[in-house]
Amino acid sequence: MSMSRASLVGRRSPSAIVLAAFLIRLAKHLALLACLAIVGQTTGRAALGQLAILFLVICAALLHTVGLALKPRLPTPAASHRDST
Repeated sequence: MSMSRASLVGRRSPSAIVLAAFLIRLAKHLALLACLAIVGQTTGRAALGQLAILFLVICAALLHTVGLALKPRLPTPAASHRDST
């Protein structure tokens, strides 16, 4: 059974899907931690400095970007119409 090239392009392995979900969830938790660190710093109770908060935000953004790149995308109706003709 040979599969067409169009059906193989959109497939991702289950491990990539799980990894994408994990990275996106981790990025959201890091973003929340950065927000809490900012609030803690304004009230004077936080032990984190501005550089640490910036590092948290950058890590969250990078993890979210990688997670979105690994996440499978649903085919658009226009793309499926082009493939069928």
